[in-house]
Amino acid sequence: MTLWDWALKAYARQDVADACLNLQDGHGQNVPYLLWAAWAAGEGRAVDPKAAALLMRRWDAEIGAPLRGVRRALKPTSPDIADQAREDLREAVKAVELRGERVLLESLEALTGPAAAPRDVLESLVEAAAASGDPPRRSALERLAGALS
Repeated sequence: MTLWDWALKAYARQDVADACLNLQDGHGQNVPYLLWAAWAAGEGRAVDPKAAALLMRRWDAEIGAPLRGVRRALKPTSPDIADQAREDLREAVKAVELRGERVLLESLEALTGPAAAPRDVLESLVEAAAASGDPPRRSALERLAGALS
């Protein structure tokens, strides 16, 4: 299964989505990057977390975080902007943000080796988070790993 298809299926589960949003909003983590690490472990694919983290950080700084910021800025109502126009623009930005996440996931998938024996998902998440430069508490990663199992 491709990483994109796996990520859509996994994120559709409420416990996974909640754990991911906690890691994103509470710990500054990049959700697609963590999902990539979990998928790669489950597939037993060889990874270079430092190269992947470099790609993710550059993407997040230039594309992901700015799009997320625009989408979030459009959420509250504004007396100067018609609600429907604001919401239409917010949905358009949300669609671009999702497409951007797909591009990031496909780029991360391209960095992985072929499938082999599965590895421990939690340890892969811990390794990826450490490579990202600012790892969250292990308990937050445990929550995601548990939700994915």
